[in-house]
Amino acid sequence: MIQRISRYFSILLISLLCTTAVFAQYEDRTPRKLPANMRDKSEEKLSLPLFCGVSVSADLVGPAMKAMNSDYAQLEVAARVSLREKFLPIIELGYGTSKHTHEETNNTFKTKAPYFRVGMDYNFSKRPFSGNRIYAGLRYGFTDFTYDISSPNFIDPIWHTSKPFELKDLDGNMHWAEVVFGLETKIWEIFRLGWNIRYKARITHKRSAYGEPWYIPGFGKNGSSCLGATFNVIFEI
Repeated sequence: MIQRISRYFSILLISLLCTTAVFAQYEDRTPRKLPANMRDKSEEKLSLPLFCGVSVSADLVGPAMKAMNSDYAQLEVAARVSLREKFLPIIELGYGTSKHTHEETNNTFKTKAPYFRVGMDYNFSKRPFSGNRIYAGLRYGFTDFTYDISSPNFIDPIWHTSKPFELKDLDGNMHWAEVVFGLETKIWEIFRLGWNIRYKARITHKRSAYGEPWYIPGFGKNGSSCLGATFNVIFEI
């Protein structure tokens, strides 16, 4: 398990460094020539339309975790609108799955459920037509799910018989907030790559009286807060 986690973070780190290097290379380039209706008398005075484009994206971190047989993984896509190349409203939809066995107790936790997030990012780049973005933003996330908890058979102390222990379809949900920081670079035409890191904080949650869920779809390991990251393939028009 430790080797799988180390390999996962190594791949993520290499991806982040490569994307950052590409971003720096492209950010130094001269902005592309603007259409006449989007230029003023100088390049320093840009006239940006309200609607600058729409994009769809998919996260690659979740499939990588799934391929490495991680204890949990989530498949996620997003849709985003660019308003004046500064304000970026976004909606993220995903499906999280988990199967985790505790190393000491051998108790097993299982769940799978959809989740969503909505929010907005702000682009801090001073060259809006370079195709690159440095952004920060906020998200609100929610998921409603059921989970199973089971353990190895135990011996009845009176009858000395073996009996299974399994709790199924326990109800849970969570509302949480995220603070996001990320980079994004234009690779070719409508194709972009980007990554971000996220600090997630629980707002409210519901759990069964029989036990806490180990993993929350879209949030991560159960707790009052956690960190997350995505590496995104983006198509923008």
